[in-house]
Amino acid sequence: MAYQLAERNGIQHKFSRDKKAAGTAWFKELSFRTPEATSAARARGFNKEAVAKFFYTLEEIMRVHNITDPMRIYNMDESGIQTVPSKVSKIVAHKGRKQVGFLTSAERGQNISIVLCLNATGQFIPPAIIFPRKRHNDLLYQGLPYGTLCLHNESGYMKSDTFVKFLEHFQKHCQSSVDKKVLLILDGHVTHQTVEAIEYCRSNGIIMLSFPPHCTHEMQPLDVAVFSPLMTYYNEELNLWLKANPGKIVTLYNVGPLFGKAYRRAATLNNGLSGFEKTGIFPYNPNILPDWKFKPSCTTDRPMVASTDHTMTTSNGDPLPTTNCEKNAESQREETPSSQLQKPGHSTMKSKKNFVKAKYETSSSETDEWQASGNSSDDVSIFDENESSVSIVSPSQNNLNENKKNCDTV
Repeated sequence: MAYQLAERNGIQHKFSRDKKAAGTAWFKELSFRTPEATSAARARGFNKEAVAKFFYTLEEIMRVHNITDPMRIYNMDESGIQTVPSKVSKIVAHKGRKQVGFLTSAERGQNISIVLCLNATGQFIPPAIIFPRKRHNDLLYQGLPYGTLCLHNESGYMKSDTFVKFLEHFQKHCQSSVDKKVLLILDGHVTHQTVEAIEYCRSNGIIMLSFPPHCTHEMQPLDVAVFSPLMTYYNEELNLWLKANPGKIVTLYNVGPLFGKAYRRAATLNNGLSGFEKTGIFPYNPNILPDWKFKPSCTTDRPMVASTDHTMTTSNGDPLPTTNCEKNAESQREETPSSQLQKPGHSTMKSKKNFVKAKYETSSSETDEWQASGNSSDDVSIFDENESSVSIVSPSQNNLNENKKNCDTV
């Protein structure tokens, strides 16, 4: 069908004219047909309530602190690059071969963290890079963009003290103060929520606003418009270096020039403006996200109401009729007062002895009167210790037989 539509509408294509069909490569490259794995936590976290609360807080901060200049609204985020390409480019191979190898510098590379920051006008401040090294080495930072903040620690990831150093770097370029505050929007990582970082921001006029959990993939400008092309360009530069240097491996000393070339291609004014516009942060638009983006979270919105009605119904929905046995049992429970029930505990044996004593002390005339009233001599007697009386709590044998007959009939 794709071939037929292309031919009918005069669209240039590379489909096979012999087979008159599109190839499998064209089908796989359709972006809207490529599923993206989404965790359950992300699906539940990205919902309308969380997004609405974020935009409400954003509007309040901008109103209270009079932050209307887009040059005072910033977004920062971290990401990671490695010394091996994360995406393998296409290569030429014999037709029909299902397994084709691609030579890389190593199977697993070292991770290097990069920190980007830009404002709502699309202007970037110099990035920061964190190498997994214990000591400083000037050779690692050759080829990086001008003004890059060079950091290092054992893991190569963002830490609490590293984030404070980045805040100092950020304040130096945005020139914030208590009288001229700026808004810094970032994710809620634990390294961003320390006492040292909060105190530094308060004393230098930096207002930090965190995104809701599991929402940065749709609400953060850097994630929406910058990091994706940056990683694509970095992998391209990495693959070009491997082809130009066969037999060599990429080390940490080669990362600076490779990242510098990719950063200059991705950190453009158009990408920065597009990120803030698509997320609705600036210009302010809380309804920028369409409803279909919240569909994964709707599966957790179904009400789970526990029913307290245990009445059995028929296939038509009508309640089943109550049997005679159930009616008799219910009437017996209602007629039996709670004061006639035997109390638990150590008084049980004492009550039993008093019951035996009271039973044999009754006169023969009382027994005759009891039997004459239609009751059996096998009825059970319970002695109430507090009231010093004997209570008879048993139906007659005739009533029991009648109840049994009703149960059998049902």
